[in-house]
Amino acid sequence: MYNHQLDTFLMVAELGSFGRAAEALYISTPAVIQQINLLESRCGFALFTRSNHGVRLTAAGQSLAEDARTIIRLSGDALARAESLAEQSASTVRVGTALLFKCRMLPDLWTRILEREPRLKLELVPMEEAGRGGLFARLGQSVDLWEGIYADLAWSDQCRFLELARTGISCAVARSHPLSGRKSLSLSDLDGWTLVVSMAGISSQLEALRTQIRAEAPGVQFREFRRYGLDTFTLCEMAPYVLLTHPIYADLHPNLVTIPLETDITLPYGLIYAKDPSPATERFLACAKSLRNEEGPA
Repeated sequence: MYNHQLDTFLMVAELGSFGRAAEALYISTPAVIQQINLLESRCGFALFTRSNHGVRLTAAGQSLAEDARTIIRLSGDALARAESLAEQSASTVRVGTALLFKCRMLPDLWTRILEREPRLKLELVPMEEAGRGGLFARLGQSVDLWEGIYADLAWSDQCRFLELARTGISCAVARSHPLSGRKSLSLSDLDGWTLVVSMAGISSQLEALRTQIRAEAPGVQFREFRRYGLDTFTLCEMAPYVLLTHPIYADLHPNLVTIPLETDITLPYGLIYAKDPSPATERFLACAKSLRNEEGPA
């Protein structure tokens, strides 16, 4: 991590003698002198004043000695952090969690994976409710994967995906909304209402649903959001809007009534992970794929 001539330099500075430094380092005196000469040549100035009584640091040498101790300490700290990250990468899977990325399937999946990979460790990492670009900037850096619905059109170049299940599509409305008492909703039931949806171009499945809705409910007004957040759910509690959502998200907005939408379109749900996964993540995913294949489609 650093030029090890600094170790020799500091030993000579401490003992004041090439010979005593050589004994302490278990090398020959000529080898010590050669290292100091090379270091002085590299620096371009003298580090020691030499005499028959030993050596003494020059002013420049004294300054370098003080900084060298800091350099060596920082280098050691950096190496220790790197070693820790390397060990973590080999054994720990860091799972991101956020409002729309709660761990619903992972607890059970993790229990079964541990039976096959008992040395793996799981770490939950809270993610700020930021733009998706911010989340993907962390993927593979501080977070290895998260669980959620996959947006194939928007995310394909930013991550990889392991499908574990398919989730249906629902609508959520305020309890005072005229549709709140319905057991299910047809597409035509949406006609005349304002439908809160994700932005166009996010998901091929949602694009297909938009086409269906326009055909069967031409009076629908679409209100697009770049991403769903607490403000989206609160807006739909206070306004007579219909929120396009999913059954798995019903626990995110308990003040809204979630009603199944009558459509054969489903969305992929599973693990969103880095394009270049860590060794531990690869082992985790291999087990998850094996379990999924053994059990068949969810």
